[in-house]
Amino acid sequence: MLRVVLVSEAAGGGVGKHVLDVAESLPSLGFDVLLVHSARRAEPRFAARLAQHARHGYRVATVDVDRAPGPRDVAGILQLRRAVREFGGADVLHGHSSKGGALARLARWGCARRVFYTPHGFYAQAPSLPSSMRRLYGLAEHALALATDQVIAVSNEEMEFARVLGIPQSKLAVIENGIRLRSDADLASDRATARAALGLTDAEVVIGFVGRFAPPKTPELAVKTFGRVRRSHANARFILVGDGPQAPAVSEALAEQGVAGDTTWMRDAVGRDMLPAVDVLLVTSQYEGFPYVMLEGLDAGCAIVTTPVGGARDCVAHGCNGAIVNEPTPDAFSSAVENFMESPDALRAARTMSRARAHNFQIERMIDRLATLYRNAVDDAA
Repeated sequence: MLRVVLVSEAAGGGVGKHVLDVAESLPSLGFDVLLVHSARRAEPRFAARLAQHARHGYRVATVDVDRAPGPRDVAGILQLRRAVREFGGADVLHGHSSKGGALARLARWGCARRVFYTPHGFYAQAPSLPSSMRRLYGLAEHALALATDQVIAVSNEEMEFARVLGIPQSKLAVIENGIRLRSDADLASDRATARAALGLTDAEVVIGFVGRFAPPKTPELAVKTFGRVRRSHANARFILVGDGPQAPAVSEALAEQGVAGDTTWMRDAVGRDMLPAVDVLLVTSQYEGFPYVMLEGLDAGCAIVTTPVGGARDCVAHGCNGAIVNEPTPDAFSSAVENFMESPDALRAARTMSRARAHNFQIERMIDRLATLYRNAVDDAA
């Protein structure tokens, strides 16, 4: 039985969801799994799923590290090495996101036969960073790649950026994120339930934003987009699902745009539960590996208007089931949304196409490809 250790400092959001999906799925395929996470940033939904680990057949350990690099990382590396040794060693040690990836690669010697890394969006991509810092983080990724057997990108865009960083093609693979899909009947029921709970009529078109309110997601751009759409479309409604450090900026934008009364803001709701009510989903992120909200939007049958982040070209056929907006401005986004607002037939066709595209991203496909990569890597090391 192959022993796989998954390492993630990010215990929540898309990274946390991904790591838990993998940890819960691999034991049934014959893998012995240990999930190591930071105890400092475990979000409630992550912790609730993690509490069911014994039922899924994997084990859990923690390391005491912060999100940002710092002296505590030295202790974290030692804690990770101890956890792996107590597990019996790792055939594959797989780090997720920047911190988890760094810990796994720095702890590998004497602990693991093979080391994998999934960035989930390279921090060196962040446009908010000064160019000097982007270069520094890029150099760090290039250096750590020397201690990495396989870098798994979650989108083709992420793999292209890895190439830009100088990571050899021989170490790169793409395995897109995957989700569990609803049946058509379940989606119809979920849509009716969600829209009824929100008091929506059939004539109202719902624009939605789902995600953590953090600078890379730019949720205030979604609010400003809705403000422009609402001025010319009285039947538009806006749903915000999420919370975070940008919440004050979101509140300010709602007031400035005069759309607070047309907006339902659900700070603690589950995005998957609310997305069936949405007609047009906004993805306003500056950078992403492959946002899960885009996949959940496909599953919910949403038209998707997005920046050209990782996964956008895989999910969105521009002008068909959504739009890829290269200029991240409220005017550009609102123009793309209004193309669907002004043509009910185009919106219906977009929603149908999104639903069909969702079948390209079933979780079973993601897990099977990952399991094959693990087995092949270990066989090559034998």
